[in-house]
Amino acid sequence: MQKILEAKHTLWLETLFGAFTLPCEQKERLLDFAMIEYRHLKWIAKEIVRSGEDFEWSRETPKIEFTDTKELLEYLSAKLAALSYPEGPLYDRIRSDEEYMSFMLQKLAKEPSRPITAFSKALHYEGLDAKSLQALVQFLFEEIYKEYELILVYTYAQLHTQKAQLGLIFEDLIFESIYHLKSFATLAAKLGILFVPREVMREVYKFEDLELFLQEGIEEEMAAKEQCRTLSQAIQNEELRKFFDFIDHQETYHIELMKEALKVTKR
Repeated sequence: MQKILEAKHTLWLETLFGAFTLPCEQKERLLDFAMIEYRHLKWIAKEIVRSGEDFEWSRETPKIEFTDTKELLEYLSAKLAALSYPEGPLYDRIRSDEEYMSFMLQKLAKEPSRPITAFSKALHYEGLDAKSLQALVQFLFEEIYKEYELILVYTYAQLHTQKAQLGLIFEDLIFESIYHLKSFATLAAKLGILFVPREVMREVYKFEDLELFLQEGIEEEMAAKEQCRTLSQAIQNEELRKFFDFIDHQETYHIELMKEALKVTKR
């Protein structure tokens, strides 16, 4: 099951980051499929934990760089069609989902193809001077990895907790991080610097002290808030400035959620 989990982890990232390279009408379809792949990933991990074993967030190297949309869509469709699973209700569901997804990706691949510019290194954004642009690029490189890491850490913690209230808090934090990852990766694609974050080391998500993890997480969120405020003040583009103010306020509530989780762990 660990090998299946690794393959699904890779496929989830290829689908998710592939979506960030597509035009809007195709992007939304692929983002939906990426969320289905995330649920598959989580369900398989849950089955491993239920069996009395543990899992790791290891993966293969995701392939996300393609010349055009047709090449990407055909690659994902073929990969979905080639996967095989054991018998059982969970895997029957996964097979059914992926048969449909493969079919729809084949259909999308027949639409007029467009060049993919998410790796062009264009490094241009209207209203940003060189200093602001450099700050934005640095922020994106740090935050895309951080949000990916948090998704895996919170998912791992959620699957190992026996406290329902704690699980619900982790669920909120997971979906907030998924939204932030989507937002930051979309910006990176627009700048032509999209990348898949490096693999998360097992020591990061297999922490021994949940209370310490949450305390350190609160400090990280406060640092992220400060980065958002700095970027917002430096950026002349009004839409982008408003976006970072919006993220700053979301980080404020993340801190409250983590404080609530900290209280639950002490009960």
